Amino acid sequence: MSVLTLDLLRHGDAEDAGCYRGRTDSALTALGRRQMQAYGAENPGWQRILCSPLRRCAQPAAELAQGLQLECATDARLLELDFGRWDGRPYADVWQQEQAAVLAFWRDPQAHPPPGGEAIAAFCARLASLQHELKAESIATAEGDTHLLLLTHAGVIRGLLGTALGLEASHWSQLRIDTASLSRLRLGRDGAHGWCELSFMNRVRGIR
Repeated sequence: MSVLTLDLLRHGDAEDAGCYRGRTDSALTALGRRQMQAYGAENPGWQRILCSPLRRCAQPAAELAQGLQLECATDARLLELDFGRWDGRPYADVWQQEQAAVLAFWRDPQAHPPPGGEAIAAFCARLASLQHELKAESIATAEGDTHLLLLTHAGVIRGLLGTALGLEASHWSQLRIDTASLSRLRLGRDGAHGWCELSFMNRVRGIR
């Protein structure tokens, strides 16, 4: 039996706080860079790093990989949800101008995606594609268990955890995922039976 361990790291503090960042390519702040550097102090067993192509993830992932001497690759399936016409705009402005659409999205994101944005079904499909691929690679490897670091966004982490735990998309917002927090999901199979385990969630290091 092989086990796939996914360490899900949200990027550090970034510019454009208070906005729907989504696909907006914000840079890390000085605090965010320090938060990410703290994860390079030791390797808990990561064999490889995958990251979102947006620079708030890709830049620290490359630096961690270099320091820990690991392979690093970007994967577009780890991009944050596309918020469409809300992307890059302050929450307060969107709320003031499109309150009904915002309320509909938070109550039932599956039925009411952001205007011009990504449907939850498409979002889940790309996350499922990535997870299926990683599980297949883990089963095929002759090295036993696989332990990966995925440096990505809050929405992606909520999506991966939420679907693994059987939560409807309308409940994902109840999963708190702070900047620079680490969560661990373990996936395995006993014969024909697949299983998952949430080992810990939203573990934050006190970096200032």
